[in-house]
Amino acid sequence: MNKWIALVLAGLMLGVQAPALVIGNWETMPNYGDGWIDWGQGQVPIETLPAKYSVGTVGVTLGSQSLRVDQSGWAQSLAIKLDAAQRAAFMSSSIFEIDVSVRANDGSISGGYSQVFAVYMNAAGPGWTNVTPSGVPLNFYWWPGSPQRTQTLSVDYTAFRNAITSTGYIEIILALNTGGGAPTDMYFDNARLLVPEPATLALLAAGALLSFRKRK
Repeated sequence: MNKWIALVLAGLMLGVQAPALVIGNWETMPNYGDGWIDWGQGQVPIETLPAKYSVGTVGVTLGSQSLRVDQSGWAQSLAIKLDAAQRAAFMSSSIFEIDVSVRANDGSISGGYSQVFAVYMNAAGPGWTNVTPSGVPLNFYWWPGSPQRTQTLSVDYTAFRNAITSTGYIEIILALNTGGGAPTDMYFDNARLLVPEPATLALLAAGALLSFRKRK
């Protein structure tokens, strides 16, 4: 019996692996918004607000451009309402990731912080939900000579996904914050939906086998 379960789990691990779906790369000009919106300014496409959203080259992790967001203070701002294909990918995945960067200090900044303060998701069933993972706010602190830096924000939204009762709408919203004299610009690239890595799945499978053996 144990051998049969091991084979089934191995098959599941192979079956659930899928490539990431990129839902924000901000490469296409002039419509570089990729469907992303500004949540706090009427939920309008970000390319209609060029003073706040533009393309840059800082922190590029996919392609040749990143998204530059120029915002002072706290705001529930960068967001996306997933289209039908993206909603299908969301339901078959369990992790949302986005790469976040700040530029090098140009010598004019003595301190402060830039941060992704929180992550929210909204869908029928769970409703508006704070899915902010532990370790967030995702902070970048500034000091004289601070270099360009990039961090990956990763959200496991399995519990949120499992509570969804209808996929008519699914939304992801990022709250950003700057203060203490930090520059107002932050950079984003390679927003994506993906399934756990094979190593993670292997650990889950091993845990399932161990649990079964204990019950035996």
